[in-house]
Amino acid sequence: MKDFLNCPIPRLLEYERNLREIYDWTRRDHPDRDEIPEVIDIIRALGRETEPGVNSSKQKVQIWQYDSCLVFNPGEVVVRGHLYYESLF
Repeated sequence: MKDFLNCPIPRLLEYERNLREIYDWTRRDHPDRDEIPEVIDIIRALGRETEPGVNSSKQKVQIWQYDSCLVFNPGEVVVRGHLYYESLF
């Protein structure tokens, strides 16, 4: 899951880097020369817009990992984030 969540954004950044390289090698009279910077700006904006969602997803994965490591002993109960013992109920 972690690898899936991390792939899209670095790939976008790689596209931006590749487009910059293509731009540097594009002749000044080529029509793509005017459009490549626009595409780079769109990719950069998309990366900024998706960052909060990626951070949220990373946090969820961390919580799932912590959750999978929790071990409850017989008689322990969690209510609203607090650990109680069944004998107290």
